[in-house]
Amino acid sequence: MTLRPGPLRAAAALAATFVAVRVVYRVLFHGADGSGAVLLALPSVRLPPPFAHVVLLGPVTTDGLRDAAASALPIALTILAFGVLNALVDLPRLFVRGARRGPLSGIARAVAIAWATLPSLADAGRAVRFAQRLRGERAGVRMLAPLLQRTLERAGGIAAALELRGLAGRALDGDCLEPATAEDVSIGFGSAPVVRVGTLALGTKSLTLVSGPTGSGKSTLLRALSGLHTHVDGGWVDGALQVAGHPRTAVPPRDLSRLVGVVPQHPREAFATELVRDEIGLALELRGVARTIVAARVAEVAARVGIEPLLDRPTRGLSAGEATLVALAAAVVERPIVLLVDEPFADLDSRARARVAALLDALAHEAGMCVVVAEHRVAGLVAMADVRLRIRNGVLVDGVVAPAVALSVAPAVAPDAPVVLRAEGVTVRHRGVVAVDAAILSLRAGELVALVGPNGAGKSTLLAALTGDPRVTAEGRVALVPDASDDLFVSDSVAAECRRADRRSTARTATRFARFLGLDPDSREFAARLARHPRDLSVGERRCLALAIQLAGSPTTLLVDEPTRGLDPDARRLVWAALTSLAADGAAVLVASHEPEVAAAADRVLPMRGGVVGAVVADAGAARAHSAIPDAVPVDAPGSRGASREAPADQNPRVDTLGSRRDHALPARTTDGFDETLGSRRGANEAHDDRQRPRPGRHRGGRLALVALIAANVVALGAFCWPLVANAVPADAQAAVPAAALGLAPLAALVVVATLDGTVRSAHMLALLGTLAAIGAAVRIASTGVGGVEAVFILLILAGRAFGARFGMLLGMATIALSTLVTGTFGPWTPFQMFACAWVGAGAGLLPRRVSARTEIAMLCVYGVLASYAFGLIMNFWYWPFAVGFGTDISYTPGAPLSLNLSRFLLYSLVTSTLSWDTLRAITTVVGILVIGRAVLSALRRAKPLTAAALPSSLSRSGASTHAGRSPLTSA
Repeated sequence: MTLRPGPLRAAAALAATFVAVRVVYRVLFHGADGSGAVLLALPSVRLPPPFAHVVLLGPVTTDGLRDAAASALPIALTILAFGVLNALVDLPRLFVRGARRGPLSGIARAVAIAWATLPSLADAGRAVRFAQRLRGERAGVRMLAPLLQRTLERAGGIAAALELRGLAGRALDGDCLEPATAEDVSIGFGSAPVVRVGTLALGTKSLTLVSGPTGSGKSTLLRALSGLHTHVDGGWVDGALQVAGHPRTAVPPRDLSRLVGVVPQHPREAFATELVRDEIGLALELRGVARTIVAARVAEVAARVGIEPLLDRPTRGLSAGEATLVALAAAVVERPIVLLVDEPFADLDSRARARVAALLDALAHEAGMCVVVAEHRVAGLVAMADVRLRIRNGVLVDGVVAPAVALSVAPAVAPDAPVVLRAEGVTVRHRGVVAVDAAILSLRAGELVALVGPNGAGKSTLLAALTGDPRVTAEGRVALVPDASDDLFVSDSVAAECRRADRRSTARTATRFARFLGLDPDSREFAARLARHPRDLSVGERRCLALAIQLAGSPTTLLVDEPTRGLDPDARRLVWAALTSLAADGAAVLVASHEPEVAAAADRVLPMRGGVVGAVVADAGAARAHSAIPDAVPVDAPGSRGASREAPADQNPRVDTLGSRRDHALPARTTDGFDETLGSRRGANEAHDDRQRPRPGRHRGGRLALVALIAANVVALGAFCWPLVANAVPADAQAAVPAAALGLAPLAALVVVATLDGTVRSAHMLALLGTLAAIGAAVRIASTGVGGVEAVFILLILAGRAFGARFGMLLGMATIALSTLVTGTFGPWTPFQMFACAWVGAGAGLLPRRVSARTEIAMLCVYGVLASYAFGLIMNFWYWPFAVGFGTDISYTPGAPLSLNLSRFLLYSLVTSTLSWDTLRAITTVVGILVIGRAVLSALRRAKPLTAAALPSSLSRSGASTHAGRSPLTSA
């Protein structure tokens, strides 16, 4: 058992504070008088009616102070006892264990996710602040919008990851020899199809490469195959789409989690645990596999993927290449039949790409999986691909991969061009590690320079330092498009973002953005883009928008981190043309990139490795000769591995254009397990999940749960109001009422959580609850104790309004639980705080729904004021007798008339809370709702899971099936 001193120190400080406050109350309310020596001869002041029984101040004596301090010792010792408990017991680990199984597994999983999310919130805050500074925005409430969007996107990523790992799922067997088939399939959102597929049949031991322009629907196709499109994203699928022998629209991802593995486009955003080891084994943990088997399987997979040194590393500290490998290991730990990988090369250098490509090749052709990869950078995969598909004009076709578009070589720089940026000895350290070591460089007007190097070389850190380091001198404005360019967005539409950027220039940002996308600025298609939320664009489109925004104002120096990431060849050419055009106009352009074609087309190349900027490669032609790699080659290129390999006779993978059909000689279905390889099915010694079947009497169970929920809240209310309850019991039992109240409150909290735990079975709700609880805990820790400023009320009210009363109640409880775990202040007061905050969130969810946007904000402001004062009163009521003790004119007196005790309580609250803490809490809540309420509600509602995706009537036909899954916020 390890002693953690932090909680013990916090408890000691809290106990000492309680003793001091008790003494102050006694002095203030005429409770420090006695027979001893007089220390302070303060005058006695009797209040006017109706508080004439109360006397303030009075003489302060030695024995009076001693008695006051002694009366506080029982409570102080209780606080210290809880501090010792918090110091000896690893409560976060208990939550992690409770997340595996049991009646409270849902809320325990949410708190565990929140605990893992907390460290990344500070990083996200710094990143968002940095991005807003780059855009010229001042620090303020506007940065809350991108911060919330970032965390909600992370919640969505975690939700998808948990769904794909089998959270609350049932184990289904699948067809090992028919991994993926499609016939006359349309995939889309709303009334618009995104991708159409004619006939598709993919077999095992095959690698399928899917390419296509930016925003063409590659990710949508993969999410449809994984089931996320219909069951999480709210999209629809029309036609016969089957994966592992199951209709994809009818079976949720969690039920096929053992058959389908998925590597998302941004792996780090989907990590749901704190350590790499736990992340890889999460799918096994969720279905209750024995811990020894989990450990053995994780070690086996890590060894085969080559990431054994990473197992005990935090997931949040991984590089892009390391994160991709960890995500691959987590996706194959269950030995699936199908492996779906979305743009694995986007953030990788050439060495990491080769490593990932070799691993995908081995998983397909040695482990026997059906591997489907969506990727722009096809050069590293086209030779090993068995099936090559391309999305062209919204249709999945079989054909030649489009040839790469060569980037134009930057114009030569005049020898006498002035230096517009110079850096002398720039050094940057992160947590004691040197990220940039004494960098020296200069940029001339009109030149385009490529900063190249492997992942983790320090390129992004150097670019950030060039925007504000005192050792950097620059002529004119220096603009940077950061790696996390989505943090630049603060508005709720693309058009608003462009207008905001145009405030500092005469250029039309929207026109530039349209040119990047190759669209007519006056076209209906581009008008639809302008109306979208910036984060609803594709990855490549968002990159183009960020470039267009930062080019506003005509900077003399432009720094771009990975300008062509996530873009198809045509979009790369457009972006590169914009950069070369800027250089031709006299600006200095420095780009950090992994792409060989970028280095080949630049004026000069700056290599960087291990934080050190190396010698300048002045000959761009030499760079082209040594580093250029064609991005795409014809499918039938001579000598390519894919062209010479024939598909096994028992697989026959093929694809036709939309509307055409072929007859297939598919193998008979089998349920035999694979051999014990990385691609094999589960072993016989592992635990199996029982299939979920409808239970009789479920409706009656729902009524019982509702009764239990109401009863628990009534008991909790009684625990708060125990000073009133005590008057209703016999006199000889009154002394036991306070202890009973302290005991009933945590029991009531457990009943409420257990009753609501059934609603925490959706991965989306679980991720939202955990992520928002982490935000709420961080806000509460930052604001608690600062004069009553409780900014967490803003989040509780807005989240309860957006997601409903049950979610608001759970969020309030989870926020308090997490914040007390972090601060080590868990104690007898914690259940009372949990209920009070839960009622604040739940009340917001019960407000009238059908109101206008403006009326809604006004209604929430009024509710925020009422909730702030009600919170203060209810929290004061249970604590008032303990805080003041006995013997003063405002103390609780058992058996006294109700009117007398109420008048004493109201005076205590008025003096100690209502006029100060509660009023400031109300003001803070109202101001917060007025300033950010509409934006936050919009963000929360965008993140809310959709209920049902209606198939457009124009696309529906006999035999078609659609399914979107029930909203986790409206069903168990």
